[in-house]
Amino acid sequence: MFRFFERLVHPHPDAEPGQPPGTLIAFVWHCTEGLRPHIAVMTLATALIGVFEAALFGFLGQVVDWLAKATPATLWSQHRGTLALLGAVLAASIALVALQTLIKHQALAGNFPMRLRWNFHRRMLGQSMAFYQDEFAGRVATKVMQTALAVRDTVLLVTDILVFVTIYFATMVVMVGGFDAWMLVPFLGWMVLYAAASVWFVPRLAKVAQEQADARSLMTGRITDAYTNIATVKLFS
Repeated sequence: MFRFFERLVHPHPDAEPGQPPGTLIAFVWHCTEGLRPHIAVMTLATALIGVFEAALFGFLGQVVDWLAKATPATLWSQHRGTLALLGAVLAASIALVALQTLIKHQALAGNFPMRLRWNFHRRMLGQSMAFYQDEFAGRVATKVMQTALAVRDTVLLVTDILVFVTIYFATMVVMVGGFDAWMLVPFLGWMVLYAAASVWFVPRLAKVAQEQADARSLMTGRITDAYTNIATVKLFS
């Protein structure tokens, strides 16, 4: 089972990689080439899981209401259709969670960055000798390795966690709003505060993360070049 999903994505494609775009969103979209069907299936499964988990609270509340009005002897005879449907949905949710997890962890988590590193590496092989004479080899290698992981994490965060939270929150708001509109006030207040915190912190965190990544790649490049040219380093030490 694991082997089937692990082979869905080829980590070393034969097709030559094209020139990636210069903007962030276009670059990330370009990096998902060859992976989009698997990402779409995982995203759809994630959305369905979010709807199910939020709706499960409503089902449980309905069952509690039934237990308050019906005796254990009459519960099944009165609501067997709904209870059977709930049991079928619960069983299907296990298969759905398994499918989403296998695609995410077995098909994408490992092969996605390896595929990107392979494509980035082939792009770097096309650079001129002058490029490498003016650049730290270690810094180039670090950028290749870090960028692949950064793209993978960005795509999975958006298509998995962000989709789940959005669908879960929207489903919960619809269900709670059906009981009483005033119960939506805490949800809306939380959403406003969360949006304000994101607007304030995310740009600052992005700037710090970029500076940290540049500093790490520069340091790694200098250390790697020192070991690569150890004869010269020892000669002039």
